[in-house]
Amino acid sequence: MTEEPLLSVRNLEKHYPIRKGLLNRQVGAARAVDGISFDIAPGETLGLVGESGCGKSTAATSIVRLEDPTGGEVIFNGGGRAGATRNGDGTHPNDVARFDDRELKAFRRDAQMIFQDPSSSFDPRMSVGSAVAEMLQIHGMSDRHRRRAIVEDLLDRVGLSPEDYDRYPHEFSGGQKQRIALARALVLNPALIVADEPVSALDVSIQAEILGLIADLQDEFGLSLLFISHDMSVIREICDRVAVMYLGEIVEIGPTDRVFADPQHPYTEALLSAIPTPDPRSTATGIELTGTVPSPTDPPSGCRFHTRCHKVIQPDDVDLDQSSWRGLLNLRDALAAGSVDVDQIRENVRTGGDLAATPDAVKGQIRHEFDLDETVSADEMESLLDAALDVALAGDPEGAAARLSERVTTPCEERVPERTSHAADHESACLLHERSSPPSPADD
Repeated sequence: MTEEPLLSVRNLEKHYPIRKGLLNRQVGAARAVDGISFDIAPGETLGLVGESGCGKSTAATSIVRLEDPTGGEVIFNGGGRAGATRNGDGTHPNDVARFDDRELKAFRRDAQMIFQDPSSSFDPRMSVGSAVAEMLQIHGMSDRHRRRAIVEDLLDRVGLSPEDYDRYPHEFSGGQKQRIALARALVLNPALIVADEPVSALDVSIQAEILGLIADLQDEFGLSLLFISHDMSVIREICDRVAVMYLGEIVEIGPTDRVFADPQHPYTEALLSAIPTPDPRSTATGIELTGTVPSPTDPPSGCRFHTRCHKVIQPDDVDLDQSSWRGLLNLRDALAAGSVDVDQIRENVRTGGDLAATPDAVKGQIRHEFDLDETVSADEMESLLDAALDVALAGDPEGAAARLSERVTTPCEERVPERTSHAADHESACLLHERSSPPSPADD
């Protein structure tokens, strides 16, 4: 990106406090958004993608100040580059996070939001025309005839009829309501639109119509667009660049065609593998992520994806099949969390026909549940696993987890990965690239 960005997000954070006790003291925080950064150029569409709960929608509401960010900057309309002029206290004059009411009202003339569910974003007691025209009235247009003319023109531009002005939201289908939401977002002629899952609640055929309409309106009005979705196929269709978000952090960002053709982060790779293949003869299967799904209230150390990663790094002196390594890590974490119910597994073995429920049978069932049916390796790792399972069967799961932790560790849980640049404007944060990059002259 060479031109001055319209929007620069810098280390944006949104943490929700967790309070407990009679005194309502804060004992922690849910890190919904935890230090994300990106730019959007004039006329550009940036896709923000990730599974449900990763913080996409919270990022959107924090950017447009529907929620106040906990930290970071949202610099709008210039000055996002390093070295830009700042106030005497180090703050940026165009930082949305620090706007007062007057500045915020002016900002919202230039930045609008489209919500996921159009049905819940309209007042059922207002006609759709009044709901769209209300924006003009709030921002100073007192002539109701002019307001109506503008709204009727916009309704026509988004594929509806000017006569729909006096109808009510319940009289429209989901796709039609999303068209009205587009008209409402455009009525103030903004420079930026933040679209939060605008087509996820619609049928596939209607999705295509709305996406085509968004693209046409973007060209006509010269809009910049932050398009939020969990659907990679939609992102590929509409976005110039894509940022992949996981557990409050951006793990990869780059041009859409490059990220789709050559994903550099294992999480991006897993998301892309989930895109359905239209060829019925294809036998390709998606990447199945196993392991523990972490919580934003207690994110894991190091790389936040390491608890589920299918390419998690092994220590230098360990060389196992990757699926076995993932299974060992999953077993270690499950034992430490106390989620391996040995008594229940023993009962399941009896129900399966082994009334004696011998230790070998119980251990075999545990191994099966963690994809460790085959011999892990020919070295001491197999002996370590067997010894740890003996400790677990003796009623000490924490001791079993500690026994596995003697050897079953990964650098991914110890170090936070730095951003690695792969090509122009394409970066990812994964220790795999730090290991494979050539040493710098200072390392010689």
